[in-house]
Amino acid sequence: MIVTSNIVNDLNTAFQLINMGTNDKIRQGEQLLQQIRGDIQYPKVLFDYFQAYEISLGLRAAIELKLWFKEYRNFDDYQAQYVQNVVQTIKQHIISAYIVSEAPLIHQLKDAIVYVASRDFPTQWPNLMAELNQFLAHPDYVYKTLKLIYKLTEKYVYQSRSDPLYEEIIITCDTTHHNLLLLAKSLIQQIEALQNLQLSYEILKTLLKVFYNLNFQDLHPHFEDNLQSWMEFMKVVLRLQPVQGVEQFLFKCKGEALKCVLLYAMKYRDDFGDLIQVFSSEIWNVCTQTSAGRDSDKIVLCALRYFKTLIAWQDMKAFFEQNIKILIESLIIRNLSLSKDEIGMFSDEPQEFIEKFFEQSDLESRRAQAVELFKTVTKHFNQQVNLIIQEYLQAYIQSGMNGVDNEIILINLIIEASTSSFTSKDGTIDIILSQENVLGFYTHCLKPKLGQIFEMQQQNQSVESKFTPIQLAFYCRYLFYFRNVIDKVELPTLATLVSKLQLSKKTTLSNIACYTAYSLINVRQDVKNYANHQLYFENVNISQYLQLILTDCYNNIKQQQKLETYSLKLTNSLINLLKQEIFNAIAALCNLLQDLLKNIKLEYEFQNVHLVFEIIASVIDVCIIAKNSEAANQLQQSILNQLDELLRENKGDVTNFVLQIYSLFLQVQTNASSYYQNLLQNFLEIQNWNESNSSLFQAYIIFFQFGFQGTNLPTAQLQTILKSIVSHSTPSYTELSKFLIKSNSQWTNIVLAIIFEQYNIQQQSQPQISSKSKATHLSQRLINKEVFLLLAHVFTTYGVEVLVNECSKISPQLLESFLINELGIIKSISQRSERKFIFTMLSAILFSGQYIIHLILRFLTQQSWNHVFQAMVENITLKKRNPLKFMGRVTDREVTSSSGFQPLKPVIARNNPDKILNDEDKLFSAQFKTYYSNPIVQQQLPIQQLLTKQQQELLSNLIQSV
Repeated sequence: MIVTSNIVNDLNTAFQLINMGTNDKIRQGEQLLQQIRGDIQYPKVLFDYFQAYEISLGLRAAIELKLWFKEYRNFDDYQAQYVQNVVQTIKQHIISAYIVSEAPLIHQLKDAIVYVASRDFPTQWPNLMAELNQFLAHPDYVYKTLKLIYKLTEKYVYQSRSDPLYEEIIITCDTTHHNLLLLAKSLIQQIEALQNLQLSYEILKTLLKVFYNLNFQDLHPHFEDNLQSWMEFMKVVLRLQPVQGVEQFLFKCKGEALKCVLLYAMKYRDDFGDLIQVFSSEIWNVCTQTSAGRDSDKIVLCALRYFKTLIAWQDMKAFFEQNIKILIESLIIRNLSLSKDEIGMFSDEPQEFIEKFFEQSDLESRRAQAVELFKTVTKHFNQQVNLIIQEYLQAYIQSGMNGVDNEIILINLIIEASTSSFTSKDGTIDIILSQENVLGFYTHCLKPKLGQIFEMQQQNQSVESKFTPIQLAFYCRYLFYFRNVIDKVELPTLATLVSKLQLSKKTTLSNIACYTAYSLINVRQDVKNYANHQLYFENVNISQYLQLILTDCYNNIKQQQKLETYSLKLTNSLINLLKQEIFNAIAALCNLLQDLLKNIKLEYEFQNVHLVFEIIASVIDVCIIAKNSEAANQLQQSILNQLDELLRENKGDVTNFVLQIYSLFLQVQTNASSYYQNLLQNFLEIQNWNESNSSLFQAYIIFFQFGFQGTNLPTAQLQTILKSIVSHSTPSYTELSKFLIKSNSQWTNIVLAIIFEQYNIQQQSQPQISSKSKATHLSQRLINKEVFLLLAHVFTTYGVEVLVNECSKISPQLLESFLINELGIIKSISQRSERKFIFTMLSAILFSGQYIIHLILRFLTQQSWNHVFQAMVENITLKKRNPLKFMGRVTDREVTSSSGFQPLKPVIARNNPDKILNDEDKLFSAQFKTYYSNPIVQQQLPIQQLLTKQQQELLSNLIQSV
């Protein structure tokens, strides 16, 4: 094949320009390359070029060749046929060029070969593996060859099973297996002779990776016939002894060998079964030799996963019963102690440490995998595990209970063996381990230590002079997990003791102490009843303990440099439990809240800012319940200037929170009424209701709800505001509408007129839905659902008569027309609380009418009645088919704003929407049953025409159930 010199000259010029490095030269070089890339000879020129020119220009050519082949793999048949001769010529020489190349050229060629092979092997490049197999037998080229084979076979692990893939795997195994097995045997000889160990280990690691790839999809006959030889090879690898200076290379090899053994155990159990016990012994022997460093992670993680798989096998039960203690000692105990990384994290990264400490967020660490294995072991060998832990417990007591590491391991063993069912919210619920072991450690080991801590605290001695911060943290961990097992009478004392630890200078221990104290005082009355969220100490007077803990929180927050989540959570919880007892410390609380508000300005983090305002809201809420205006005034006087300053800064989230606090102050007699009235007048200005402020609308409305109580509403201004936010389709309009409708029935007609005026505009502007306007249509449908909910609010507030009459005043067929237009919403509505409101309203509309001889319906025409009835039954049918879609959680208040508005809990409690507690399906069925019992209805209503047979059966079953 003749290559014109012009292409070579242009290529040379382009590379030289690019290597000059200036923007203009690079651009010129790229433009020149672009001109010659379409030439059929381009890849051949690149291939020749990188072999003939100096390294800098040659490397550029190799990169361009790789990129060209990357495109080639996606060529269609015509494109591939067009360049077939050129590619075929390159394939004849590229393997040899790869073998003799060095870095960095070799990396580009390796990728280029993989790209070509992904399209052409084996059909258009049948001799690829045969050519590589020749180099496997050559000591100088074996490492490069193995690296390339590994890259070529990597896809066998992640690609789905297919006939072409199987054909390729069979060809690869048939061609290379013999030399791979010979290489495995010769490598062991070289390593045992200590010959060039680092390179030998690198080759060994790559060989094991190739073995894994080739065996991942299926067990090839060559590997099956030579199973004993390969498994003997794996055993030898696991038994290799480390040599100083290259230990990390050997550990990586052992990790790959374990990965291969695990693959065989999981996928080829019938062939591998006889060797499982042998390898089990080998593996835990290897694990006892590993260090705590990350270089051993792969070995340990593979071993942990390996045994977790085998533990559940019934035919391995006898083996593990005999060896369970060895397994626990060699794999589990070694990985339940604190690593150096965790100790460093305890000091430097409190938040991350606590997440792993309580919530087990590190799913892939040695410790996490050891925990998973131990849970599985405990589940299948519960009696043996209980006896082993009892032995460890007795040995620890007899040793004088010394040694922090042993204590931590024992605590972890008891926790992990017990927690088959665990949530961070409720602690351990179902305990697998015997309570004798759980409470035995608490009674004989932990209680005496806690007694010493208590005495030191009483004498104002430094607890950390005798107990390390990490040791104290693990005592907290035990109490946190087993707070449902320990006698509840002891929990207040324990919470008080733990609370003192929050004053530690160690941030991690301080936060752990707060979180533990919080958990101890918030233990649920019935932890196994998920419907009962009542706290045990809501009905038990422990105020003397809570006040002591609140004092600790006060002192802790005073010394903090920034807001800490756990101390804020604990403080808020204490206020809610103490209730009116907080008035004894209202002055201190006012000082505390002043400090918290100062810290908001220093460092903003949403979660902590939210908690600060939850604390303020909780205090005001107690004042409201107790009707204690004096305490409320004292609090208001102490923080009002700071709140006003925050309000003037106009930061979205903070402004929302401040206005909610003001709405609470308005519910108790305070001395700042003129300040709030001025704010109300300011927020009535229409410029405050533009789209850029939409995130604040919800807070404005809540402020209005309490600010305008007992006064005449400014009708003109509120109408203007409502029209503005409705025209911009801001979901907050429903909240403002509800407020206005509930304040006075005369507002109902005004609000509905404004809403339906905008609804009609939208209907006229979008008569048809195209694919391009789909997103806009979905937005419109969401808004129409809000209209539905608003109608339901009118119904729940004033009844069906008022709803129908008010709609009729606007237009005689308004309600009927809306329902028919929005049948799609009726059919698909699935959010739980929304569905309740809408279905309850529709049931009243359908079944509340009076009937004369000819079945004249009061609210809807017969045809419209039929359509709405059909839509509701279709929705019920869909719910029965797909119940998960209809399991939306019912909350006290559904926030309709999409602005990210976050309501404070006391505000939610005092701003309840209409509540409909009935099961909407049963309500529909009961009302239909009464309605259908009328003989005239039975004659006139064409049920068989309206409903499918399945829907008729469903409706019949529902009627029978009520």
